[in-house]
Amino acid sequence: MLIKIKSNDIEKSEKDNGITLVALVITVIIIIILATVTLNFTFGEDGIITKANQAKYMAELSTFQEELGLYKANKQISEEGFSAESITAGEGNLSYVTDDGIVTEGTIYDVITSLRGSSFAGKLEIIKGELLINSQDMEEIKVAQSMGIQVNPYIIIDGELKSDGANLALMDSTGTLTIPDGVTKIGNGAFANLSGLKTIIIPGTVKEIGQDAFRNNADLERVILQEGVEIIGTSAFYRCENLTNISLPNSIKTIKNQAFMECDVLDNISIPNQIQIIENYTFYSCDNLTNLKLSDSLQKIEAAAFAGCTKLNNIYLPMNLKDITYNAFDNCINLINIEIAKENTKYSYNKENGILLDIESNDIIFISSSALNNITTFSIPDGIREFKNDISQYTNIQTIIIPKSLEKIYLIEILPKSISNIEIIEGNTNFVVENECLYNTDKTELMLCFTKDTEVNLASSIVKVYDYAFKCAPNLENITFPNSVTSIGGQALRDCTKLKNVYIGPNVSSINPIFKFKNYSGTVVIDEANPNYSIENNEIYNKDKTELISILHDIQGSYTVKDGVTKIGDRVFHYMGKMTEIILPEGLKEIGTSFNSCTRLTEIFIPNSVDKIASDAFKNSTNLMHIRIDKAPNTIEGAPWGAISWDRAVEWLRPEE
Repeated sequence: MLIKIKSNDIEKSEKDNGITLVALVITVIIIIILATVTLNFTFGEDGIITKANQAKYMAELSTFQEELGLYKANKQISEEGFSAESITAGEGNLSYVTDDGIVTEGTIYDVITSLRGSSFAGKLEIIKGELLINSQDMEEIKVAQSMGIQVNPYIIIDGELKSDGANLALMDSTGTLTIPDGVTKIGNGAFANLSGLKTIIIPGTVKEIGQDAFRNNADLERVILQEGVEIIGTSAFYRCENLTNISLPNSIKTIKNQAFMECDVLDNISIPNQIQIIENYTFYSCDNLTNLKLSDSLQKIEAAAFAGCTKLNNIYLPMNLKDITYNAFDNCINLINIEIAKENTKYSYNKENGILLDIESNDIIFISSSALNNITTFSIPDGIREFKNDISQYTNIQTIIIPKSLEKIYLIEILPKSISNIEIIEGNTNFVVENECLYNTDKTELMLCFTKDTEVNLASSIVKVYDYAFKCAPNLENITFPNSVTSIGGQALRDCTKLKNVYIGPNVSSINPIFKFKNYSGTVVIDEANPNYSIENNEIYNKDKTELISILHDIQGSYTVKDGVTKIGDRVFHYMGKMTEIILPEGLKEIGTSFNSCTRLTEIFIPNSVDKIASDAFKNSTNLMHIRIDKAPNTIEGAPWGAISWDRAVEWLRPEE
């Protein structure tokens, strides 16, 4: 059977199918558009659900604001002197100031009770009496800002409160600084040199107080550390000279060196139970410290930890204490009563001769003032091999007797300037006295010159001149170092303030930059044949004058480093307390530990040519708050190179590479 189909029928069928496909596509597009519109209408920026969320957020935030306002109003009525501005609160802390003192109990939920269980819990905190938001949700932030609640402006990165100008605003008008909730570390130098700071409240959420964090805050009176804080960093409260009150919680595990150094009025310290080591200089020169309690867990007291605590009069050494560095209690002039736990057999104290002795090593740990006052002759006890104890302030002592056993005097600095005679007991083979000078046996080392004459005849065999070698010879007018000398130590000529001439010979290869520390008298001549040093304008350089080594004149005001200098050596400007400005030449490559304790230096510009700066170049230059460096960020290691305000101090002037 044959079936015939007309061609025009086929064309009509194809057209009908085409119309059907087009209609389908159009229908799908319309559905998508309608769906998008519906979604936007429901979920978009102006959608039903979005608006519902915004309304919900606004209602919640409005309630929180009302509760905060009511809390402030109630406190104004119930507590005299209540400062609304002082309120700081988070999930782990609540504090505010009243006339009766500082309240530090509770959390933000005691202020805003409806916050608990809300989606905003953990995202809101109160700082300086204002509600702030910490959130990553832009919708929450937008709504909060529309209601006057701002995003937390303080710089906190990975829990660390940074050294940044914005963070200084955390201090309120009463001089109270409360660390915000969520901070786990107070950054290095974060609040150093902050004037007007009187009280610090550190919640237990903070685990570590960084290096120099509150250093040099002269107005600081009180620090409240809550249970939970574990580490107090190096120099954290160094030279807080009005700090009278700090209680260390038992959570403290580590107090690092110099933490409370030169806190002049701090009078009472109880060392927490977890502390096993009191580090170097921790309480050095705390002049008013009278009460000190050491825990039984304490095992070690390091160098000068309590040195210069002039009012400390008694101390108890616990049973587990097995290591006390020889100068831990130097210059504690009122320390007379030392009690030692019965279980501790390492130490003995003889009140009659005032000596605290390490029995095992036969080392003197401490000599009381009662044994040193009003005597003119001091005999180092026989059996002592190395004398290490600072007796420099006892200028009543004129004669030192060295026993047969003595092998070494640790530092000449520890001896009093008043010495005019040294006697050596027969049988000692380590020392010899000649022409009022103390030498080692073969006279290659000049240890101490103690003549009171204007001239001295030095042994022609000297190779090394010790630090402080002429501290007991203040009347010398002329010093000629023999040609055998190769090394001159630090502060060797410090106290020879009547000097007219100093001759340094051709073989000297090591001159300590502060060999004439703060002594600007007399003329120093370096032999022209010396291949290592040259002198110009009372300044010592290396031979080709590319390295500045020592300044022998007092700098007052501005100083310009000589063109052609590519390196400033260590200690060149050590304790130049009158220098207010330093101008460095383009072409300078390296800065050593050069600016220690330049206390009037406030700003410095580092040229682009510098590619190396010592890690502690600006150590103890406590007012240096602005280091401008013509480099891209972090192109020189070690920033901020000892500046106590850390990141706040450094300004990199070139864009990031």
